[in-house]
Amino acid sequence: MKNGKRHGIFRKVCALASAAVLSLSLAACGNSSGDGAQAKEWIWVPEFITVDEENVSYYDMQLVGDALYSTSYIYDEAAGTGYNSICRYSLTDRNMTSVPLSWSGEEENWNLNRGSFTEDGSMYGIVNAYNEDYTESTTYLCKFGADGKQVFCKDVTDLMADSYPEMVALDGQGRIYVSADTNVLLFDGEGNSQGKVSLDAGGNGWIRSIGSDKSGKMYVCYYNNDGYDLAEIDFDGKKLGANYDNFNGGNGSGKLVPSIDKDFIIQDGNKVYEYDLKTQKQEELFSWIDSDINGNYVQTFGMLEDGRFLAVTMDWESNDNGIALLTKTRASEVPQKETIVLASLYGGYDVQSVAVKFNKANEKYRISIKTYVDYNSWDGDDYEAMWADALNRLNNDITSSNCPDILDLSGLNTEQLVAKGVFEDLNGFLEKSDKVKREDFVENVLNSYTFDGKLISIPYSFQLQTVAGKASDVGSEMGWTAEDLIAYADAHPNAQLFDNMSKSQIMMYLMMYNQDAFIDWTAGECNYDSDEFKSLLQFVNRFPDDVDYNSDDASTPSKIQRGQVLLYEMNLHNFEEVQLAEEIFQGDATFIGYPTMDGSAGCMLVASQTFAITSKSGQKDGAWEFIEEFLAQEVDPDRGFSGWGFPTMKSLLNDMAEEAVKIEYWTDENGELYFDENGEPVVMGTGGGFSYQDGWSYEYRKCTQEEVDKVFELIDVAKPVSNSQGDEIMNIINEEAEAFYKGQKSVDEVASIIQSRVKIYIGENK
Repeated sequence: MKNGKRHGIFRKVCALASAAVLSLSLAACGNSSGDGAQAKEWIWVPEFITVDEENVSYYDMQLVGDALYSTSYIYDEAAGTGYNSICRYSLTDRNMTSVPLSWSGEEENWNLNRGSFTEDGSMYGIVNAYNEDYTESTTYLCKFGADGKQVFCKDVTDLMADSYPEMVALDGQGRIYVSADTNVLLFDGEGNSQGKVSLDAGGNGWIRSIGSDKSGKMYVCYYNNDGYDLAEIDFDGKKLGANYDNFNGGNGSGKLVPSIDKDFIIQDGNKVYEYDLKTQKQEELFSWIDSDINGNYVQTFGMLEDGRFLAVTMDWESNDNGIALLTKTRASEVPQKETIVLASLYGGYDVQSVAVKFNKANEKYRISIKTYVDYNSWDGDDYEAMWADALNRLNNDITSSNCPDILDLSGLNTEQLVAKGVFEDLNGFLEKSDKVKREDFVENVLNSYTFDGKLISIPYSFQLQTVAGKASDVGSEMGWTAEDLIAYADAHPNAQLFDNMSKSQIMMYLMMYNQDAFIDWTAGECNYDSDEFKSLLQFVNRFPDDVDYNSDDASTPSKIQRGQVLLYEMNLHNFEEVQLAEEIFQGDATFIGYPTMDGSAGCMLVASQTFAITSKSGQKDGAWEFIEEFLAQEVDPDRGFSGWGFPTMKSLLNDMAEEAVKIEYWTDENGELYFDENGEPVVMGTGGGFSYQDGWSYEYRKCTQEEVDKVFELIDVAKPVSNSQGDEIMNIINEEAEAFYKGQKSVDEVASIIQSRVKIYIGENK
């Protein structure tokens, strides 16, 4: 029997972590209080279960009763055959059993999709079966008993003709529900079709998750206009029943998870909540970080009948996957650590990842993350207002007694905060460190985060963003002024400067590198009523208010080669991507960069995992220990550097550069070379690329040394930009400029208003 989808299987439990008490902090540190440092009455203490990671598939695990069920594909190399099986891992006795599935269909090639399990060990799932040459397929709704034998298999190909089956769920009466795009297909317990419920409300009825509550009633969470709605499914009426508000659409598993005390359990990557249908409110249970779990990696979760909480995690970066059983414990019974509050606008998975790793290893300190952007409370109306509110609350904390110990600089206006004296100088810590030294890091990156001799942060990694142009037009050297850019546009009136660029976008590009030319945060002065800024307003007015994207439009590379577009934005995450500029401009490319007022190279350094210690912190030594451990972490030699883009650590960056030009060839088991269709030996580490609908494509090759050197040139001149997401100054400029764009006010009047408003803002936020 052949099968196109293979899953791992629990073959043995390698080790079982003891139920040792997790050392978590209960008290606030120094100047820091806030959400992350408040004393808690209860702590959910985890017991981590370790299994053989080579053979375990965590993707489709489902909690049913006191066991985890999954499907697996076992391949017998000696026999050259394989089979699907149902695996059951008992959380009580920690044993795993598996039974093979018997398929009685005519097709040999069948693929079992994610299904749904019941407490007796039966499984309901969707099977895609293919003929011998895979030219035709049939879709079945099947039930397999606990012994693996097929109970029924119903052809549902016609029912699935216009949609793709995603989730299977059963209600308390044993009726079957299959979600498929914007429909919920209904079946009785024997797999016979009973119709469907359509959620397509103007294209917004896309299903997020389905599942039953603790009473066995079936519900669906779906996207509707501005956010997620929760609704009961009326099986008999073939329609949606009662609708419920304030429901967070999160859940990594794709299924609604019933609770024991209330109706549902939901999670958003940061916290776990219980949802009550009667009150239509959610109540926080705990924060993942407090239990040393990265909530973004949680694949399956649920509550056991004994009150413990289960989480199955999949770390796609490190493959550090596993199972955790959390027990609610009085905080007074848990040994304390000193808390370090890390403030982050949105607390992404990468921030959680490094915090969890530190907390597990450090015996004295623990990191608590406080976030400010709350997508759960966003009503979908004003995205900029949501960000502005988050920034305002963060700034209030920084200037108050609630000042956090560490700031995640993502999305923040660093120069504005520098002018406020927010940051501690890291030079002294770096000089004393026995784990990292200044010479270990790319010098320009350190210089970019040094202000008046004070080093405020050392990013872990970075990307580059710049602009490429035609060398024969713009010259061979990097850097040009805004005046040069305008002159270039004037010289090519029949071409677009950038492809599909709106007024707000071009204004952002003009301001990114030029805020210093118009604002002096230290002096509290600005000059937006200058002739230079007025000329920028007049230039921006040439661009459209909005851009209508057409999927049938020609690609940007094609437009450039036809002379319809002049410049191309380059995003460099690795050394290979530099090849794209030469391909697009057909060997005549220059990395001219974004325009600057002084003509310097406008290459953006987009840093990742950039942490700074606040000058008000009462835990500066602990905060540095966190940053130091993070920067000095070892890289798995088999996996290589896994950060975003280029590493700031010079040794890792040099290793990446060497690998980019290293030529090795694919060989067979006898050491003989593989050759391509042209008779050339096949080089390892090549391939990959992209193609557009209009046929333009490119496939990456190994880099030349000249290309690697060009990237290093860009690294040497790259600088971070000052504007932050939701930046109030950009909001002021875009808001007031509208009157000029629409002809309601003169450029002088608008510039004067912008000058006045920005000056007031600077005075209030200096």
